Amino acid sequence: MTSSNNKSNQPSEALAKSLMSIKSHGVQAICFFNNKGGVGKTTLVANLAAQIALKLDCKILVVDADPQCNLTQYVISDQEFVDHYNSDNPTNSIYSVIHPLSIGKGYSTELPIKKINNFGFDIIIGDPRLALKEDLLAQDWRDAKAGGVRGLRTTFVFSDLIKKAKNYDFVFFDMGPSLGAINRSILLAANHFVVPMSVDIFSLWAVRNIGEAVKVWQKELENGIRLTEDPSEIPNNGKIQRLCFLGYVTQQHKEKSESGQPRVVEAYDAIRQKLPDEVNKSLKDFFDNENISKHLGDIKHLASLAPKSQTLHVPMINVKLRGSYTTARKNAREIFNNIATNFITNLDATLSQKIK
Repeated sequence: MTSSNNKSNQPSEALAKSLMSIKSHGVQAICFFNNKGGVGKTTLVANLAAQIALKLDCKILVVDADPQCNLTQYVISDQEFVDHYNSDNPTNSIYSVIHPLSIGKGYSTELPIKKINNFGFDIIIGDPRLALKEDLLAQDWRDAKAGGVRGLRTTFVFSDLIKKAKNYDFVFFDMGPSLGAINRSILLAANHFVVPMSVDIFSLWAVRNIGEAVKVWQKELENGIRLTEDPSEIPNNGKIQRLCFLGYVTQQHKEKSESGQPRVVEAYDAIRQKLPDEVNKSLKDFFDNENISKHLGDIKHLASLAPKSQTLHVPMINVKLRGSYTTARKNAREIFNNIATNFITNLDATLSQKIK
């Protein structure tokens, strides 16, 4: 019995080969971003990271870069949450990464990492005060575009974070739903991005916004680096990462039952069918491999499993309750296994294409 269970938990030969190839490229930083809220972004980040960490034995650092701190509240215990945020001046959070830079002390010397055993990954926890640094990043962005070293160093703060996370296979960024200065700096530092989507008209607009905004930012940053007098003062000598799109995940399809058979409501199905064309059109500049399957998967409604996993502070695949949760947990395991497989496959194909 034990041997059979261990075998079933092992990745397929093809997936294991892809993981080995990915790890040979060093740490990969992935943003999960949509400038539309309410798309299940935090749930996706927490549970996909847990699936890859626990089932595929990967080292993952998750960065809660959303000032709302939803991911942090999801994965740490209630007591830890209260103890940390009850302090007048909480430390060891994402705020401690940026604050030294804002007061002229340069980049932080160490990352404030917390281990999350239930999810199998490490985290840099969120901080509401991160929103206070939006102005700093916005003001220094103007300096960065003109070639100012201070502005460029501020803009590259998350590049420095990724560089310091060299012992990990992946760095996942959970981000707020905005096209503001914080998210701009993260997107300019990361290697790849995934777009969580709800099936609605606003997700179509969000895809267009992402593509247009990132292209403008990259051009402005490239110009600033060309103008600067001392690129050696900037992480990686000011080298800009080639941001690549890995795919999108659709969330919470609304369904109705006809003759006992569930199907997607027609209005939503029409939008869903437009997503592939919109993605190809708006994000075409971010594909390093045109042949990847861009739809990573669909997270259907799992009844009360998601809120229960948040209450228990465990991933959905490990909620140890019976009754209706047994079926929901089984469905969650299948869903996140499929998304993780597609994610790893796309990432391997993208990295392989890059080095050709």
